[in-house]
Amino acid sequence: MNVIFLGVQGSGKGTQAKLLSEKFGWPHINVGEKFREHIAKQTKLGKQAEDFINKGKLVPDEFVFKMIEPALQNATRGFILDGFPRTEKQAYFLLDKFTIDICFNLKLPKSVAITRIQARRHCSSCHKDYNLLFNPPKQDGICDLCGGELVQRDDDKKEAIEKRIEEFHKTTKKVIPILKEKCRFVDLDADRPLEVIHKNVIEEIKK
Repeated sequence: MNVIFLGVQGSGKGTQAKLLSEKFGWPHINVGEKFREHIAKQTKLGKQAEDFINKGKLVPDEFVFKMIEPALQNATRGFILDGFPRTEKQAYFLLDKFTIDICFNLKLPKSVAITRIQARRHCSSCHKDYNLLFNPPKQDGICDLCGGELVQRDDDKKEAIEKRIEEFHKTTKKVIPILKEKCRFVDLDADRPLEVIHKNVIEEIKK
């Protein structure tokens, strides 16, 4: 199946996409992670995207398409998209090329989203991700795996988060009607335990 997880930053769409990928084996395609890979390697695409991300802005569609299309074409057994599409142009790009079976829209209040995102930490050495609320490190500020320093990304600080949330709602309200016309669209309350949400996701997948 081809599945989309849509939701504001901090809604847990990445976690739910990962759980679904582990259960069924469909590749989890995370747009943000792919851009971070390019940024870490300082590719031309990565350098272009970095400035937008650090300012809390969405990366322009032309850069997103260059990065995501090869991954989608290679996913011959199905895929799970995390946070894509975010704009009308992205939605039409995707739906013109692929059939989407179901879209999960994870709904979360702004205040909860900000609290969750501000709690994110990232290992500066091995790049393992943590969240001080849900999966904190055993030792404060130190990575469990490699002992590296845990840092907060610039785009996880409050000012950048608020810009991203505002931009998300402004663009996504135009995307939702497009997706509702082309695939099964399921709203889920994201302010619940991840196990409960995952159970709901599986139930909907099996319908």
